Parts: sequence; C-alpha cells; structure tokens
Amino acid sequence: MENLLLLLNKISQVSPLGVFNQEVIIVQNPGMQHWLNLAIATERGISMNIDYALPAQFLWRLIRTLAGDDKVLEQSPYSREVLTWRIYALLATEPVTSDEDFLPATRYWQGENSAPLKRYQLAVQLADLYEQYLIFRPTWLDNWQQGNIESLASDFNQQLPGEVKWQAKLWQLLIKQQPYNPVELITEAIANIEQKIAASPNVLPKRLSFFAINTMPPIWLEFINALSEHIEVNFFHLNPCFAYWGDIISEKQAFKKLSHWSAGVDDEHLFVGNPLLANFGQQGREFLALLQGYSTVNVELFVAASSAPVNDKGEPNKPCILHQLQNDILNLDDATSSEHEHKYEKSRVVLIDDSITITSCHSAMREVQALHDYLLHQFNSSHQERAQQNGANQERANHESSAHLTPKDVLVMCPKIEQYAPYVNAVFTRGWQNLDDEVPPLPCSIADRSAKDSDPLIAAFSDLLALPDSRFQVTHLLAFIRQSAIANKFAITSEDISKISVWLEQASIHWGLDLAHKQQILGENANNNFTWQQGLSRLLRGFAFSDSDAIYQEQLLLANVEGDDALLLGKLMLFIEQLQQFSLQVTQARTPKAWQSFLLLQVEQLFARRNSSNDKNNNKSNDIDNALVMIENAIASFVEYCQQADLDEKIELSIVTDFLNNHFSQGDASKQFMVGQVTFCSMLPMRSIPFKIIAVLGLNDGEFPRQRQPLGFDLMSQAKTRLGDRSRRGDDRYLFLEAIISARQALYLSYQGRNIKNNNEKQPSLVLKELMDYLNQGYGWQFDEKSQVNNIRQMAMQPFSEANYFSGDKSTGVSKPSFDGNWLKLAQDETLINHDAKNEQLVIEPGNLSPSANETATIATATEIPASELIRFFQHPSKVFAQQALNLYLENNEANLDDVEPFTANALTSYLLRQDLLAAHLAINNAPSVEQVLHKAQLSGQFPDLPSMDENYNAWQTDSEQFAEEIASQGADNPELIACHIVIKLSENKVINLTAQVPVKRTNDGVMIIFYRSSTAKAKDLFSLYLHHLIVQCWQSQQSGATDYQANMLSEVCGSRGFYFNTKAQKVEQYFIDSLDNEQEQLTCAANQSLVELLRCYFKGQQQPLLINGDIAAQVFKQTRGKRVEMTAERFELYWQGTESSRGLGDDLYMQYFWPQCPDINEHLAEIESIYQGLYQLVEKVKSGSKA
Repeated sequence: MENLLLLLNKISQVSPLGVFNQEVIIVQNPGMQHWLNLAIATERGISMNIDYALPAQFLWRLIRTLAGDDKVLEQSPYSREVLTWRIYALLATEPVTSDEDFLPATRYWQGENSAPLKRYQLAVQLADLYEQYLIFRPTWLDNWQQGNIESLASDFNQQLPGEVKWQAKLWQLLIKQQPYNPVELITEAIANIEQKIAASPNVLPKRLSFFAINTMPPIWLEFINALSEHIEVNFFHLNPCFAYWGDIISEKQAFKKLSHWSAGVDDEHLFVGNPLLANFGQQGREFLALLQGYSTVNVELFVAASSAPVNDKGEPNKPCILHQLQNDILNLDDATSSEHEHKYEKSRVVLIDDSITITSCHSAMREVQALHDYLLHQFNSSHQERAQQNGANQERANHESSAHLTPKDVLVMCPKIEQYAPYVNAVFTRGWQNLDDEVPPLPCSIADRSAKDSDPLIAAFSDLLALPDSRFQVTHLLAFIRQSAIANKFAITSEDISKISVWLEQASIHWGLDLAHKQQILGENANNNFTWQQGLSRLLRGFAFSDSDAIYQEQLLLANVEGDDALLLGKLMLFIEQLQQFSLQVTQARTPKAWQSFLLLQVEQLFARRNSSNDKNNNKSNDIDNALVMIENAIASFVEYCQQADLDEKIELSIVTDFLNNHFSQGDASKQFMVGQVTFCSMLPMRSIPFKIIAVLGLNDGEFPRQRQPLGFDLMSQAKTRLGDRSRRGDDRYLFLEAIISARQALYLSYQGRNIKNNNEKQPSLVLKELMDYLNQGYGWQFDEKSQVNNIRQMAMQPFSEANYFSGDKSTGVSKPSFDGNWLKLAQDETLINHDAKNEQLVIEPGNLSPSANETATIATATEIPASELIRFFQHPSKVFAQQALNLYLENNEANLDDVEPFTANALTSYLLRQDLLAAHLAINNAPSVEQVLHKAQLSGQFPDLPSMDENYNAWQTDSEQFAEEIASQGADNPELIACHIVIKLSENKVINLTAQVPVKRTNDGVMIIFYRSSTAKAKDLFSLYLHHLIVQCWQSQQSGATDYQANMLSEVCGSRGFYFNTKAQKVEQYFIDSLDNEQEQLTCAANQSLVELLRCYFKGQQQPLLINGDIAAQVFKQTRGKRVEMTAERFELYWQGTESSRGLGDDLYMQYFWPQCPDINEHLAEIESIYQGLYQLVEKVKSGSKA
C-alpha cells in the first residue's frame, strides 16, 4: 500500500494538474480516504485541492453530467432508498394486486394483521435485490424491460424460477414511472462523451485515480474503460502476489477436479500455489481478471516484506514469521510443499516468534483483556528498543525509529464491533485510569458503531416510538428520565432520580398508565392497582393529607413527599402526562411531511438542547446536540426519499419506526476511525490500510466468515455465478487475507477456544484454522494440547488467575504477565499470594500480612465494638471484608423496582407483616391494632391483588396470635433494652470495649435475656442469643455490685430464651441457655475466652476473607450439642451448589468472588469448630413446641 502511495505522489509530481484543477481520487470507504489524506499530507507537507469520492456517488454524478442533467435526477430514483418507497406504493396498486403472477408476494403482505409493515419490509428487500441486479445482472433488466423473460433460461439451466415473472413485471412498472434506468444512462453517457467534451472541454476531470479498490462490478468497469479513452485513469490496485495467480485453485477445488479425473484434468490446472492465497483470494483474483480484460499499462511495484535490514554483524536478518508468510504470498510460494526451498535454509526450518500471536480465550471480555496486556507489552518493547538506539549504525537506528509504536499504529477489527464495544469501554476506556503511573495509557476509539447502539439518546428516541405497544413499565420510564436530555428538559437531577426511585417503589408502581390502559391490555376485568395513576395519586394526596401514612377513602396515602419535594413530584407527573399524550397521538397515520412536523415537535418538548456555550458539561451537551441533529436528519431523509418517490399517502407508525430503526442501526464508518488512538472497528471489505499492529478478535467457528442466507426470491442466488459476483463469505475471506498482508510488525489473532461453562475445547474460524495448518505444516508451529509446546496463547478463564501474572510463553521465551493490578487487591504491598490450583482461589497467608493504611486504621480505632457489628460480621465474614477492606459492594443497593406486579407473597414483606401483627398482639409501644395492620397491608400494594390472599392474611393473623400467647404465657413479652458494657483484653496493648443493648425481662423463671422473631430460627439468631449471653456473663464477673435498677436487672439475669415461629412446621420453637452461675469462675473464664476468640477472628476477618459463616457452622454442628458431624467434601459441595428448590452457598455473590469454585471445607473446619463449638454446646432447643 505504501508503494501505491509513492506512485500516486510521483505521478502528481511528474505530471501536476493545473492550479484550478482538482485531483480526483476514488476510494472505497471514508477510512481509506482519511488514511490517504494523512499520508499525502505527511509526504508532501500539505494535502489540498483533492476531491475524494466514493465510487457509486462519483460515477452517478459523472453519468448525470454526460447523459444530461435535465434528464437525470440528482438522487437516482433507482437508488435503494428511493426505490423502496416506489415499490411500496406499487405493491398496493391494482396492476399488482389483481395479477395472479404477483400472488405469492401479495399473499405474503396482505395475509397479516400488520399488512402495511409487511408491505414495506417486502419493498425493502426487493429494492435491495433490484440494486444488485442493476450492478451485477444489468442484462436481465434490459430483457425484462423488453419483455424478453425467456432469455434468462440459460442462467438457470433452462428452468426459470417462478419468481422471475412477477419480478420482471414489477420492473416494467418501475420503468414505466421512470424510463431512464442506470443501465441505459451508462450506455447513453458513453455515447455522449465525445459530444460533451467538444461542447465543454472541462466537463470531465483531467485525471481519475482509483485507489486501493479491490472489487468493482463489470458495468462500472465498462464505463471507466470508456472514460480512459479521453482522460487519464489510474488504478492503484493492491495485488497480494507479483506472479500470475489467475489460474491457481484452492485445495478443495483441486480435490473436486481430481474426483472427475476421467474427464481429463491437466496437472497445470491443479496448481494450488500458495494455499492461503488460493483459499482466501478468490475475490481479488476475479477482480484482477476483470482488470486484465481491458487494455492497460501495468506498473509493478512489488517489494518483499522484511524485518530490520541487517543485524549487529552487518548481515541480512532472517525475516520474522509474519514477513516470511507475506513473502510466501507475494512469491506464490508454498511452505508446506516438499519441493519448497526456503530462502535462508534449504532444509525445512522451524520459524516461530511473536510477530504472529494466536490467542485462545473463554469469552469476549477475556479476549479484550488479553489484547490489552499484549499491546502494553508491545509498547513496552518498542520503548526499550528505542532506548537502545544509541551506538547502533544509522541505518538500523532509522529502522528502529520508524518501528516506534504509538496508539495510532494499532488497528483492532471484530466481525461485530457491537459485541465487543462494552468490553473495550470497560478494559481500555476506564481500566487504564486505575493502572500505576508506570503503565502507559492506551487511548482508544471505536468506529463503525451504529447510532442506536452507541448513543443512548438515539436508543431512547427509538423506544419512545414503541411506547404505544408498551405497558409503561416502571423501569423503562425511569430509564427515560435518566437520559440527560430528558432530565435537563424537566430540571431533574441525579439526586432527584434516586429519590423518585424510592417513591415509585413505596407507591408500588409496576406498569400501566391508568385503569383504561390496563383494560386495553388485559380486558374489562382489570383494575387500577399498581398503575402510575394510582401510585402518583397516593404520593400527591399523601403530601397534602398528613405527615404520616394514612388511609383515606380506601387508599393508603404515602407521606414520602415533604416540603420542596412536591415540586419534584410535579415534574414527574408532567413527564408522565407528556408521555401519555405522545403515546395517544403518535399512533395516527400521517403523510411524510406531517410526520416530520409531529416528530420534531415532540423532540423539542421532550429533549433539552445545550443552554449555552458555558455549559459545565460541555462535552455531554455536544453529544446531546449531535444526537438530536442525527434524529432530525433521519426524519428529513425519510421525507426526502418519500418525496423523490412521489409518495404522499398516509403512513402508519410501524413503518416510520422500522425506517428510523434501520437508519439508526447502520454503522458510521466516518467517525472515530484513525483519530490518533488505538482504533477498534468492524471487519469491513476494502479496509487494507497498513498498520504496524493489526489485531483481529472474534475469529470463532460459525461467526467468521460471516454468512448471509439468501432470500427465497433472490434470483442471483439461484442463477449461475459470473465473474465479478460478490458474496459475504468471499468478502470476509479476502478481508482476512488483507489483514495478513497489511500488518507491518505484528499480527494478533484471537478466538474463543474454550467453553466458559465446562472448559471444553472450541474450534476456531475456518480461515484461522487454515492459517494454523499452514504454520504447522510449513514452519513447525504446534497447536496440539497434548504436545509439549503449544503455540496457542491460552489465557486463563479468570482475570485473577495466577497464570496471568507469572506464566510465560515457553515456546518463545517471552513472558507476558498481566498489567492489571485491580485483580490483585487482596495482595497489597508485600503480601504474599498463594494460588490453589484446584480452586483458583487467592489466599493471603496470615503469617505474612502487611495491612494497608485503611486496615491498620480500622484495627487501631476499633477500641469500641458494638455487639451488632460482631453479629453482622459472623453472619457473612467475606462480605464484611469485601465492603470494609476492598470497598467492594456487589449487591444492587438501588430501589428494587419491578415491571411485574407481585403474584406471590414476598418472603421479606410477609415476615415484616408477621412482625407487625405480633407487635399488635403484644401491644408493643402503642402499636396499631391487628385490624389496622392488616388493612394497611392490603392497601400497600406490597402483596398480590388476588382473592387467595385473604387466606394468607387470616393464616398470618392466627399464627401471630398463637405466637403472642406463647410468649405472654411465659412472661417474656415486651422486654426492655438495657445498655451493657464490658472490657476484653486481647493482649498487653489491646483492650476492647464491647457494648450491647440487652433485651431483659423478669419472667416466670426469673430475669432472662429475651429474643423473639416471627420466623424460623436461623444461625444469626442463635449467634445473637449466644453472644449476648456471653457478654452478660462477663459483665456479671466484672461488676462488684448493682448500683441502679438497670444494673440490678443485669446482675439478676439467670439465663437466655429465644422464641421463634417455624412457618413450615406451624409451631413455636424455643431455644435456651442454662442458668448463669456467677460463682463458677471456670464458666466465666470460658465466656471471656470465647469472646477473645470471637474478637481475634473478627480482626483477622478485616484482613482476609474467611469461610466461617454461621450458616456453614449450622451445617457442621447440625443437631449435635457441640459435637461436629462428619462434613465430607461431597456433602459440602452439595450444600455449596444447592438444589433446584434452594440456593446454594456458592450462589452468593461474595462467595463467587473469593471462591469461584467449591473450596475444600477440611481446610476451614478447625477454625469453625474453635468459634462455634461453645455456641452449640450451650444453646439447647426445647423439645416440645406449641402447635399453631
């Protein structure tokens, strides 16, 4: 490519155009234009007076000039965009609907409820087909126009498909509307060239240059050939091979010919040449054959790829494997052939280095992470080479200087960029900001993204058009409000959105605007519950009615809105009202012009533009303005195409939505491509721009080469192929070949070679497999897992695996550890890291702890610890460590909004209701009556709106009553909280003040510590009972005598009682601890020692994750009075994995984070036993229970 650029500059230098004559350069895409413009500016010092154009646009413009501007519209009526609307109108006309030949097409779109949308979608497909016919089968259209349909039989083995007739008739109707089709115009333009030049010598450009275009339909080549007779036309064609390779065939084609050997096959016709060129180069080979069919002057500029010219001894260097591969293609050599002689050694050589890297990962995310680390190593190596230039000869120094890497020298391609864009943003855009200062940032840009996928505002606008078919779900409407343009329009801040989320959750808003909207969806039996109208009414009336929740007219009014928050509620209600009005109005069918007026008005009413140039969020405001301009342009395009098709009928919303969604889904190749950063882009044809490093991700089997299933009425897919025909599969194969020959220093290829669920091997793409076979057979690369050396860079499944930081590529001796320190947060400073290969678990050795500043501060300042903190810790130690030491919160702490109303009673809300009922029965703290509690629950919206709920309410009321009677019968109701404080000495220099609020009551059996809860006793309940018992026991030993009422009550405590209601067994369960004996110093010493052990474990858990949850201990000591049952690995794994009916311990997010696989329980049993043995020795369960 660089040689083609050199020739282009040389021609401009030797044969310069006039000052007022533009140089016209035709390129295939904006990306090539951008690269070429920069390269010309670098070479000449400036790039100016150059007209870059795309082939179709420029040639149509030239045809208009030659055929006559008065005859040809500026926008071709046969362009796909305009042709769609012309066909859409014709399909509903009488000549089509009444013709039996059109019956298959007419039946397709008329047989559906959404007939207009089906008609439009059929028109889109037909317009695309006719555009392909115009380019690749113009003779068909000529014959159809003349009514000569049977002449096509030779293309279909003398059997015409049934679709030919109605497609030919439809074309005749189109020609009747617009007589001048592009095929005729090209013929007329060719005939008029001499006449136009005689009348106006400057009608044609002085010179045309077609740069790096590797395919063009024959009809365009005919026109260009005619132009070449009058002006200078230069084709700068990137030919991968300097030898004649028009007759080489792939191995598959050779075997097919051999299978028909009896027909007589000459060995010369079985010449494969280079297998990669034969397999990947069919498209380029056919285009080259088309070019060679014309009278041309060939200028060959082939240069072999090479590494540094000379080594330290002044001898020529052996090419790296990438350059050797490129030379094989260039020279038409086959390294796998037994007759092949390598340039540097006559015997077969093993050539392996890191100029080609093949990486296998488990997921797209790991592919991007592996690429990020690879690029950092490449930049690091480039920096080291540059630093070693001093002392080298000038030639080598110049070479190394040119090899110096910058982010703009890297291109990363993916088959579908949208699948990788989120991971690129996560790893490159945000990830590098958290790296150490010594790690260079890798700025990147993502090109070819569709507006709908890359711009949230465009996606929001598309969702707005779908509102009439939506249920107005709460999360969807809240997502609208989160859009900056909408939030700014209604003056809603991010803090306001958090507040609104809480309101919506409390108001039990799930879906539906109002009663009428729900009835429209569900029928006449629907009610107003869970709708926006009901929920907002509860909030508004609650604000006006009372400072607390109140029941009024059978509605629970909410007092969540206070003071100035009423203004925010008004904004929310205004927004919902505007959406409701939009939803009602947008369903009306309109003419294209009316649609434009309506949609632009809605954009102005719902979206805010930038207020001023001094906007603090200037970049975000620019993004909003750009998105709104894109929306306006898309609407304008819709109107323009309809007008050019002379379509002024009313169009339904579904068609407008489909058009705009397709418009927004098209990738934009002109943005974010080569902007001085690492460029990520889609794999698009004719993007053979040279880069120092080219990476290709997503080379997975079945995903690349990409395949497009032809339509059933696509005649080209049924006809014989012709020279110059294109296919998606052929484009991708040639694109892969271009990637190989365009990489200058390194080629990086990545695929997902392992199943992320079971680690089974997955095959790479066929093109990558063919390259791997060539490297294996030609240069000794090994890709077998069982071999001692495997040249596939296999990445670990998890980014925190030890292999990412310490393992290297043994085959090359190059170690490429990960630069991402975020996955090593457990190992701070001098902390040693061990890796359990079986469990892939990071563990910090207690003996080598070096706490961070935050951890040290936690230990130093934690001189006073409340009992509630200990209870929270032992309920989930690893969660506490993650949140306090790592500042890692894995739960979603936002309001729990659900788009579906409850159909079953939620466990938490049911428990809270039972607690309120229990408080009502025990008359705790002036609690409301039982009837008031139940009535409020029924109106709260927290429970299902089903007749069966009456049975649940009655059952909960009965259970709570029986539970209250059992507690009251033992005098354990309404205990009072007494503050308790003890001192625990952990060491000479560490004294802990342990505090607790102890619930105490004088019962029938004396003063007792009392706990009760309307739920089955869990591990945390037993631990709380045990902990408070130990605290009071130690307090009694530390106090010399009672000085007041509360102290007197604590001194008289003689035991502990816990009352719990087993909801499954429908009975009350009691747990107790034997009476305290203050004179038994041995027991007091044991209590103190137990507290010391708990506190030491607590501090240890501030520095590393511990697997000592109370729930695990409950499994270990299940029903054993302190004797540990046998916990086998199999039994624990079953508990870890869970069952279909119950979640396993491994489903916990924090457990997954620290132990991705089931840990070995035997490594933790000793610690669990030392902590919980005392609990299960002391706590006993009353054998008899009260039946509910």
